[in-house]
Amino acid sequence: MIRYTIALEELRARVEQHAPGWTARARERTEGFRKRKKYEESRSIWSEVKPVFMALQGDGKCCFCERKFEAEPAGRYELDIEHFRPKRRVKKCPKNRVGTGIPVTPPPAGNNGYYLLAYHLLNYAAACKPCNSYFKGSYFPIAGSYALEGDDPARMDAELPWLLYPIGEVDIDPEAVISFRGILPRSRHDDASLKRRGLATIAFLGLDDVDRRKNLLLERARIVIGLHAQLVNAAERNDGKATAIAEASVASSSPHANCARSFVRLFHDDRPEADAVADEATAFLLSRST
Repeated sequence: MIRYTIALEELRARVEQHAPGWTARARERTEGFRKRKKYEESRSIWSEVKPVFMALQGDGKCCFCERKFEAEPAGRYELDIEHFRPKRRVKKCPKNRVGTGIPVTPPPAGNNGYYLLAYHLLNYAAACKPCNSYFKGSYFPIAGSYALEGDDPARMDAELPWLLYPIGEVDIDPEAVISFRGILPRSRHDDASLKRRGLATIAFLGLDDVDRRKNLLLERARIVIGLHAQLVNAAERNDGKATAIAEASVASSSPHANCARSFVRLFHDDRPEADAVADEATAFLLSRST
């Protein structure tokens, strides 16, 4: 995961440019949900703004796993609008989904979810179907108390959510918490509570699951192997093209940018360790690509 920095007003401006009048329609619908105290409508309009989030997230990257899909218009069939806080009933998180020993508050029985956030732009992101439907679903694990009638994500951090949110600046930058050693993510923050958030996010989304997310890890392995070759050429042969390719690999629009950035740092800080990590990625690729 990486952060996609944008202010709420700028995000609204992009939405209005793409879908004029959307903000007013969303506000009107939200007031209806407020009166009914639940999300209820015959037809939603959030898919209209999906292209805005796809463009913000590097023209088709998943907000969670950083796999890159097609840009508009084809990519809209591969990515969903993810409601970070579920618009309908919040389901009880299965035991140990966020990791062993991490406490999770059970949601209130019969809850109606975060119905006032169904159309809040800072409750959205573009996510691939495995992340959105299989892993995330209607769960929202927290350590605090649920504020299900909250209407502003920027003022709801007292819930103590375990999952990291990557859009704007309402949450900590995911890269300050999660980095990579080769193809595997790790939680690295010095603060114990933030380190646990990193661990919880990795576990909940299966970002290190070598069985359920084999192809995700294979993609990272190919990036590490290719990046290692380019960095070696840049360092030992002063190869300008190799340098340019390495720089492109760490751009926010590139797939698995956090993984690539972590490897570049490792290469410059500890070349022997980076060589070993590249060998491990090669071994994983050869063992899992059949």
